[in-house]
Amino acid sequence: MIRNRIKGKTIIISAVILIASSLCNLAGAQTDTSLTLEKCRELALQYNKKVKMAEADATASDYLVKSAQTKYLPRVDFVGGWINPGDRELQPFAIDLNMPGITPPGLSLPLDFLGIAPTNIYTGGFVMRQPIFMGFKITEANKMARSASAIAHEEVKLKEADILANVDKAYWKVISVQEKVNLSKTYITLLDRLVEDLENIYNEGMITRNEVLKVKVKQNEVALNLLKAENGLELAKMALGQIIGMDAEDICLSSKAINEKELTDRLVLSALGNNGAERSEIAMLRSKLAITESAKNIVKSQFLPNVLLTAGYNWIKPNIYKGSQSNLGGDWYIGVGVQLPIFTWGDRLHQVNIAEQKVRKAELELQDAQEMIDIQVRQNQFKLTEALRKIELAKLSKSQAEENLRITRNSLLEGMNNTRDILEAQVMWEKASSEEIDARVEAATALSELEKSTGALYKYAEEKKITDK
Repeated sequence: MIRNRIKGKTIIISAVILIASSLCNLAGAQTDTSLTLEKCRELALQYNKKVKMAEADATASDYLVKSAQTKYLPRVDFVGGWINPGDRELQPFAIDLNMPGITPPGLSLPLDFLGIAPTNIYTGGFVMRQPIFMGFKITEANKMARSASAIAHEEVKLKEADILANVDKAYWKVISVQEKVNLSKTYITLLDRLVEDLENIYNEGMITRNEVLKVKVKQNEVALNLLKAENGLELAKMALGQIIGMDAEDICLSSKAINEKELTDRLVLSALGNNGAERSEIAMLRSKLAITESAKNIVKSQFLPNVLLTAGYNWIKPNIYKGSQSNLGGDWYIGVGVQLPIFTWGDRLHQVNIAEQKVRKAELELQDAQEMIDIQVRQNQFKLTEALRKIELAKLSKSQAEENLRITRNSLLEGMNNTRDILEAQVMWEKASSEEIDARVEAATALSELEKSTGALYKYAEEKKITDK
């Protein structure tokens, strides 16, 4: 009779083990409306303030490009002024009215004007200035503005890739702790069943009370671990919520599989190259190099002349154009100015040498970054490959632990093992299940790091923007 009850309980315990295996197996399918990794990524890109700040800088850089383009065009200003000649008896020379930016070159009051000049002189007019040749300064300044704008836009991509990598880590951290919580709950269920079975066996006089108490002590230990795991889950959700802009209590994640085939396929794609995307760090360094080259050309332009066309119309009262009449008079003017530096004691040559060294430094920075990224990609490829291997080993260990637990339980109920044996078997099962969770999460996180290092995350963010539009 006892044997029949024990065999019946063995069937129940075996069923519990299978249920536990299903709960702890991340490959188990679930149908829910929980947040997916894809959705978390979308929310992170929409919410993150660092991305928005980088986008504001990029927009400002676009206006900088437009501003630089206007330097090719003529500038028209209205200028005017008021002059009081002061004590005319003390004026031995003509009064020079050539005020920079106000009057045309060479405008001055003649000596014979001093005797009849009024107390106040008014002048004003329109001035147009058109660069003709500025030693390619304007051209290079436009190139620098475009390069600076490119850097600002790449900074947006860099921030987006960083956010995607961070949200991936936070997401899988929640999944990991969430599965550890489920594992602890399953472990407690197994212990509860074991206590119930041992109570029945104790009532039959087959074991001592101490055997039951050993399991109850383990129950308390696992219950404490469950509490810690639940607290850790809350903190992990808070960390994820800070990235995606949600409250921790509103976050519910799916425990769907980390599919090994999907990970392997994506690993192959990453191994083939950067999926058509260039790391923003490299693009930014290329633009920085272009800026230093333009800066060098601007320094070299100091050896070239600057030619400027000036034209306008000037008014003055009293009218010096018609015998110093008291009415307002005016006239057109046009001129071309040329500036050519002759001798600066070698200063320009020194500045060119400085600019050339800055270009050389930028070239070395670009080369160094490319080499470091190649190393980083290879490291992350190895890391993911190792993580996938860990999954296979963890699955095998878990299967062995489950089988060992089943055999040990049967032996216990048959009276062939003691409580310590079953507790050790449960510990081995719990450890193997936990290691499988860790291996799967490690693989998923390693994949995210690989996709960032190859530039795939940069491309993902760009394609996401196009899709949203």
